[in-house]
Parts: sequence; C-alpha cells; structure tokens
Amino acid sequence: MMQSQIVHLPQKGVLIMYIKTVTFEVLAEAKETFSEKIRKDIASMKTFEGCLQSECWINEKKASVDFQLVSKWQEKKHFQAWLKRPEHLQKHREAYRAEKEGNGKPSVVINKSGQDYSLFDDSLVSFSKN
Repeated sequence: MMQSQIVHLPQKGVLIMYIKTVTFEVLAEAKETFSEKIRKDIASMKTFEGCLQSECWINEKKASVDFQLVSKWQEKKHFQAWLKRPEHLQKHREAYRAEKEGNGKPSVVINKSGQDYSLFDDSLVSFSKN
C-alpha cells in the first residue's frame, strides 16, 4: 500500500532559526588582512545576543580567496542588531568619508553575496500512513 505524506510547516513568517551566509571574494594578496577582519567579526558575533554559532569557510583559488561567513541566530532581528552595532556603522562611515574625500583605500573585495535561510525542522513534519 502506498504511503502519503502530510507535511506541517511553520506558520508563514515564523522562523525556527535564522541563518545568514555572506561570501566575500577577495584578492589573494589580501588573504591575511581579510582573515583578521573575519576573525574579529566571528568573535564579535559569538558574544552578541541571539547568536547561536558563527564560523567561516575558506576556498583558495589562484587569484582570489572566498571567505564564506556562516552565522546562525535565534531570530533575524538579532543579526540585524549585530549589523547596526555602533562600531560597525562607524567603520562604514569612515570608509565612505575617506572614499568621498579621495583618501579611500582600494577595496580588496572583488565580489560579495549573501543568502538568508531558516532551519528546516523535521520535527514539524508528520507522516500518516494510508
């Protein structure tokens, strides 16, 4: 006899966990400098309210290095609060001001992309047999 599945997912808009991935492709010669930035970001995240886990995966290529930053949060609002912390906003303001005044450093970031996920919790899935 064939089994049918009844899948129960969370209500629309209800996240079980918020996962953010950001990939930075940087120039190979900037690997060490960018590694230090990533180390600081991970340390900052791990002590921030709502952060469950933070880690970075790396992929070295000939001319560039990919840093895949993966962080898991209780809710999206926790990640957004981390992004809006004063020291982070200040660094962006300073970089923008320096660039506008012609004193900005050339960016070592070739490309940046991000993805948002929520956890698929199989405990929310129930099966019935027919």
